[in-house]
Amino acid sequence: MSRRIYYNLEIDETRDSFVFEVDDTQYNHVVSNLMRDGVDLDHALETAVAMLSANVRMHDDSLTQDVLDAQIVATATIWFLFNDAADEEDRVDGDVLLVEKDGELFVSDITMEQPDED
Repeated sequence: MSRRIYYNLEIDETRDSFVFEVDDTQYNHVVSNLMRDGVDLDHALETAVAMLSANVRMHDDSLTQDVLDAQIVATATIWFLFNDAADEEDRVDGDVLLVEKDGELFVSDITMEQPDED
């Protein structure tokens, strides 16, 4: 299973999303590290969001292996915190959409439009 974070700089233009993705192995590795004693999940979320925010503003030629590795950790962290670790009323079911608007960050789940049945 693949887990995705979609990051938009515009609320009305989801087609311009930056897509960050992790596979099961990467996800499980990051989550096991998050579950260690002493990890501040609020700080982990703040750091993960800052990392993806920086990545969407980078030029492709600036993406080193270290940046790509950090991107994987950030993606898995955000997906975990909004899917598996969130309270029921705050839980996202599946991929996560992060949208920046006027300096604020909004979180939502991805809803796939179903084709009209005739």
